[in-house]
Amino acid sequence: MQLKRELNLADATLLVVGNVVGAGIFTTSGFLAKELPHPLFFIGIWILGGVVTLLGALTYAELAGMFPKAGGDYLFLKAGYGSWAGFLLGWINFWIIIPGSIAALSLAAVGYLKPLLVLDDPLLEKSLASGIIFFFSWINYRGIRWGGTTQDFFTLGSLVILMIFIAGGLIYGNGSWEHFTVVSSPTPPVSKIFGSAMIAIIFTYSGWFASAYLGSEIKNPERNLPLSLLLGTSIVGILYTLINVTYLYALPLTGLADAVNVGQITAAALFNSTISTLISLAIILAVCSSINATIMAGSRIFYAMSEDKIFWSFLKTLHRRFRTPHLAILSQTVLALGLVCLGTFNQLLSYVVFIMIIVSIATGSAHLILRWKKPGLLRPYRTWGYPVVPVLFIIAYLWIGRQIFMEKPLTSIGGLFLAVSGLPFYFFWMKSNKSIQGEKT
Repeated sequence: MQLKRELNLADATLLVVGNVVGAGIFTTSGFLAKELPHPLFFIGIWILGGVVTLLGALTYAELAGMFPKAGGDYLFLKAGYGSWAGFLLGWINFWIIIPGSIAALSLAAVGYLKPLLVLDDPLLEKSLASGIIFFFSWINYRGIRWGGTTQDFFTLGSLVILMIFIAGGLIYGNGSWEHFTVVSSPTPPVSKIFGSAMIAIIFTYSGWFASAYLGSEIKNPERNLPLSLLLGTSIVGILYTLINVTYLYALPLTGLADAVNVGQITAAALFNSTISTLISLAIILAVCSSINATIMAGSRIFYAMSEDKIFWSFLKTLHRRFRTPHLAILSQTVLALGLVCLGTFNQLLSYVVFIMIIVSIATGSAHLILRWKKPGLLRPYRTWGYPVVPVLFIIAYLWIGRQIFMEKPLTSIGGLFLAVSGLPFYFFWMKSNKSIQGEKT
């Protein structure tokens, strides 16, 4: 029994878009307006972030075409460095990144639902967050087509609202193009772009490689996987830039600085406070889309590890009727619910921010290693601009990783320790496999 190939190019592209466009785009701009109080820098950093993300997509696209199976980064790291590297990625994803992200996103959705549902009870909020996790886990349990259709619905819903907001705001809104020429403080040095501001940008763009994890369930993956990465990241880059142009059209940078709810306050400025509710709906749809995408993608990492016999064997079990890795989905659901109840996911996720950057650097480097060590491997898509594109991507992420480490050295080291803590378990599984093989012979 195998996973079913039921997702087309549009599904895979919307998976990328939906996994990226979350609450960050509606909040990060307030921080950037304070950090970079210059219109050119404020808009320019979104374009630069989009270019860096596209460099990453071009780099990953070749790897995705080479390994069109479930697993994504796990497969790429295993091919470049050995199974131990893939295992460590999966280990920290299983215990922290995937369940922590699901927990954080579900509570973020509840946060935006609170004004609509008049919620003011922490227990009720956690119950609703748990219900959201159950709902999307059940959807994905029922089949990849169910998960894909749900992803399409929530992502397209959010995109339609945002495009209406952008077009309506720039054409009919009560804004001013003079906001693009007003400089409220001295021009910040160019180096400022590559500090905390760029870290915020990169994490607002994060999640752009989601479709690579579902390679076994995408039709014609050698073509559609690379294309979905390129199309998805391009759509997000254009969308993010246009949204921030709309924000700046609505209010000057002094009005945006330090605002947490940028989407709502700019909608109220362009139209009225009633219309700002529409932005809240777009945020809820976007966050729900990210939850669904995380559940879809995460479970496939653990499925791939189990297939390689370096993780619990039950995680590769496919549902007889739905052909989904239902026990992998159930496992991450239980962990996410536990984190919601404990409320510890934000602390845990802070430890793995540095690791997430390291993984991207290692994957980009694996691209170069495989070109050198295994030039004969079939590459349905070859990265445009090689080797400049992957090298620039690696350099950009190295710089960001350095900034994160300098800002939070102890937390970064803690994240490395958590990742390396998986090595004894890796050797245990490897030893168990050798013992089983020895008994068979």
